[in-house]
Amino acid sequence: MTVLATQLRAVALFYRSVVPFMAGISALILLAVLLPALREGWGRSLLPALLLVKLATAPVVWYLSEQLRPGQYWFYFNLNISRRRLWAGVVALDGLLFLGSALLMRAVLS
Repeated sequence: MTVLATQLRAVALFYRSVVPFMAGISALILLAVLLPALREGWGRSLLPALLLVKLATAPVVWYLSEQLRPGQYWFYFNLNISRRRLWAGVVALDGLLFLGSALLMRAVLS
């Protein structure tokens, strides 16, 4: 149980370092695509496609993170957390936050 809690806290800490990139992309997708679509009334069927677009931007954020901070993983390696586990947790957490934001936006504007 302690190992799982440590890994979840490490993923949350790592997510804080990439959240500016991820939140910027999320805000751009939500405000530039979903908001006008919901106002015009055809945004209900758009959510799965937007979620896939959002998840497809994760490699871009990964590349930018690798180029801007190449030595950022040593702390996480000392906790026995691999890059793959960190990025999988970030993508899952960010996908859930994006989906929650999109569903909240759809509920408020519908």
